[in-house]
Amino acid sequence: MSKSRVAIIGAGPSGLTSIKQCIDDNLEPVCFEASEHTGGLWRYTEIDDKNEDPHSSIYKSIIIITSKDVMSFTDFPVPYEWPTFLHNSKVASYFDLYTEKFKLNPYIRFQSPVKRLSIQSDKKWKVTYSNPKNEECEEVFEYVMVCTGHHRYPRLPKYIGMDKFVGKQMHSHFYRKPGDYDNKRVIVVGCGNSGMDIAVELSGVASQVYLCTRKGTLPWILPRRIFGSLPSDHLATRFNTYLPAPIRDLIVKAIAHCTVGPHPPEFAPKTAPSASHPTIKTEFMERVSTGTIIVKPNISELKSDNSVVFVDGSVLSDIDAIIYATGYDIKFAFLDKEIISGGEKVEQQFEEEYRENLVWLYKYIFPPKLPNIAFIGLVQAIGAIMPVSELQAQYVTSLWTGKLYSKLPTQDEMEESIRRNQETLRKRYYHAARHTIEADMIPYMDDLAKDIGCLPYLPKVLLKYGPKLWCQVLFGLPSPTHYRLFGRQAWDGAAEAIRKQNEGSPAIVMCGYPIAIIFSMLLGLILIIMIKWGLISRCTGLF
Repeated sequence: MSKSRVAIIGAGPSGLTSIKQCIDDNLEPVCFEASEHTGGLWRYTEIDDKNEDPHSSIYKSIIIITSKDVMSFTDFPVPYEWPTFLHNSKVASYFDLYTEKFKLNPYIRFQSPVKRLSIQSDKKWKVTYSNPKNEECEEVFEYVMVCTGHHRYPRLPKYIGMDKFVGKQMHSHFYRKPGDYDNKRVIVVGCGNSGMDIAVELSGVASQVYLCTRKGTLPWILPRRIFGSLPSDHLATRFNTYLPAPIRDLIVKAIAHCTVGPHPPEFAPKTAPSASHPTIKTEFMERVSTGTIIVKPNISELKSDNSVVFVDGSVLSDIDAIIYATGYDIKFAFLDKEIISGGEKVEQQFEEEYRENLVWLYKYIFPPKLPNIAFIGLVQAIGAIMPVSELQAQYVTSLWTGKLYSKLPTQDEMEESIRRNQETLRKRYYHAARHTIEADMIPYMDDLAKDIGCLPYLPKVLLKYGPKLWCQVLFGLPSPTHYRLFGRQAWDGAAEAIRKQNEGSPAIVMCGYPIAIIFSMLLGLILIIMIKWGLISRCTGLF
């Protein structure tokens, strides 16, 4: 019996893990990659005459903000001897190791960009692509996995006078090195991770850097590490998901105040930490305190004499360059927009900016009308995208091969589920294009894992692996390897990997063990009371 063929578009981390999952589930993957290499945006690419618009958006110095233990694929941890936070070259090397370990290269067609995806009358997908000789080719597949991500098409703001300003204007997508801005006066627009990172880097070479916050306030800013050595994302434990949002917000505020420092009063956040995507940049407040970075409100107008007017009426003169770190448009040039957005009837329910990036997909994966095409990695996880994409791929191939624990809901049920999710997002976050695909890493992965059959239920962990691993799963770092303890694709090395990742973890020592001891004492007290009152004998008598 021939295997079902799956077209995978893109050989970044989402594409690589999709190839592996197809192989594991006895499907036949064919991966189309436009460039000459794997790694997606994490493969640093210079901009030159031959490559004026690269897929990669990373600059020379960028270091990932997620710790290696949280960004790992579930059955292939980042080497333990590597640094905690990886330079982009190390991230690309990790993907190379993953590709080599699972022998994925034979399934990838390099220099083969997809030009068009179209569905046929038999519900199969026709893939039109260019081969390395630049010849147009067509092939038909039963399934498609779109893995090109959402950091490809730069999104620019709309300011009066942008066409008149004679200084340099560019999106952060095209930023590569700080040397180009030596002794320049630079405005960076946007205070997400890229904007703040670039502003800090430029503050060491530019004569003056201004950071423009379009919302009028700064985000909550967190450090990579707290208590000297603990990666801050190690505190995003499974136990935290049981805490009320106000308690989690209070913890984040305390960490931000004690480590990064207080915000400038006029630009302090007005929303709770859980109502926006945090920015990770320890050095930012330090640069603000030295005056090498000056925070400004939103821009009102750009002038032809290289001056910039802000909404508070202040004016900056002699600006040499403006870098727009203003996010990306979610679109796929090879696919009809309505497949992702839900169509005009759905789009009209939302205001213009929000609907421009509207993603109307069940679990951020399936268009309700077309369950044989899946989008992998089209989610803004508060955490790491790599393991999220991997679990999405497992969910998809489990569905397509009949191994999912539950059936896909009806189209109407999927539509209603998407609507409820969008309502939740809009209640939690301010309405902006960047907030249409937000998800908390652990709850989202747990939701997928339930149907896959690999959810690390705490009672099962305790019974099979004992109290120490139970404590590490509940209170330890949020390791993606949790999802390899059980299920049809359980990994024999999962328990040992979790133990090794949590060796000497300050979070376990400071929080996990004390809480576990208190919990055990309470449980013991309850048992004593039950024995004293004779409840144990009465209950056991029932069996």
